[in-house]
Amino acid sequence: MTGIGVIGAGIAGLHLALRLQQLGVPVTLYSAQTPGELATARPRNFPARFGPTQQREKTLGVRAWESDDARVRSWSITINGGGLDLEFAATLTPPSSVVDFRRYLPHLFEEFVNRGGDVMIGAVTAAEVAGRHDLVVVANGDRSLREVFPVDPARSPHTTPQRILCSGFYHGIVEDVPHSLDLYFLPGIGEILRIPFLSRLGPAHVLAFEAVPGGPLEPPAHLDADADPDGFRREVLRLVAEHAPSLRERIDTTRFDLVAPGELAQGGVTPVVRRQWAQLGDGTCALAIGDAWITNDPLTAQGANLGSHTAFTLAELIASANGPLDAGFCRAASARLWEHARHVVEWSNAFLAPPPPHVVELFGRAAEDKRIADAFVSGFHDPVAMWAVLSSPEGVDAFVQSCTELTSSPQTAGKTD
Repeated sequence: MTGIGVIGAGIAGLHLALRLQQLGVPVTLYSAQTPGELATARPRNFPARFGPTQQREKTLGVRAWESDDARVRSWSITINGGGLDLEFAATLTPPSSVVDFRRYLPHLFEEFVNRGGDVMIGAVTAAEVAGRHDLVVVANGDRSLREVFPVDPARSPHTTPQRILCSGFYHGIVEDVPHSLDLYFLPGIGEILRIPFLSRLGPAHVLAFEAVPGGPLEPPAHLDADADPDGFRREVLRLVAEHAPSLRERIDTTRFDLVAPGELAQGGVTPVVRRQWAQLGDGTCALAIGDAWITNDPLTAQGANLGSHTAFTLAELIASANGPLDAGFCRAASARLWEHARHVVEWSNAFLAPPPPHVVELFGRAAEDKRIADAFVSGFHDPVAMWAVLSSPEGVDAFVQSCTELTSSPQTAGKTD
């Protein structure tokens, strides 16, 4: 066996490389960036890692963020618009971990190297490395690599971004409840989120606008915060005051600003699912995970968690394979990975549309009963069970009944894995 070539040093690629390393499978990690370059890049995403992902990190031995600076323990959800006006608070059990990937990814990268991992630095294509390995796994969403895996139209209902994003690390926001997340649903307009975060520069707050294209939350995504920081800050404060007034009350305007120039991500994400495997010119197969396979809108916070889940499942399939890692293996592996991933994709796409009546009813019940609120929020740990709840009126009815029948507060919508 000449081993596995893993292209990409995001969470999916690093979790796969580390897990294969643990399982004794020869693996080479290909990264366009060094750990130092990963640590100093502009922010690209602001992931929350839920309980199952943290358990996988424990298995990998890479849990380095146990302080409260990196924890979210509760959510405050406000829904305002589209005939709705309600709010509720909920406990997230277990807490999520919120660490800037510019801290997280270099740590995992260095752990892989320190454990004897084989690394190649520089941009490569799947075809360039195929002859060196039994299987190439692409975990990098780079455009040139994505060309190997065309969009699967049957699984990709959207062809354009459904949200225009503007997210950054800020100082000057006061938490109403320590270690809590604020989420404002504005039907037809978008969402505003505030998340305490351990940034690369220390504790900070992520303030994020997810704008329905053409809507009133979109302007900050097109402003140059470096060229006109005062104008950018004024526009952000104006929108928060108009659409999330309870959050605006907790912003200290004498301190409110990005933690440093450039600590901002702007743009749009088109949710897509790509064909997961391809046979390259020399007969070697390439299989996609992470952003090379699925790009979800970040609203349901499942992207990093799906990447980790997929990496672990694939590592086990590779390590236990009895035959060649050929087209037959990739076809079977792709079907196995989709069994879990489809629930994440369907849930993420559904949340981009106005909530259907049965979900509105669930929100209303959560506002009246903290047991339901806690179970709903903690269900984000288990997207398969949560989508089973949210996808139908019957699912919501059964979920509400299970919450209210128990004498103790339920912690999940179902079993996590």
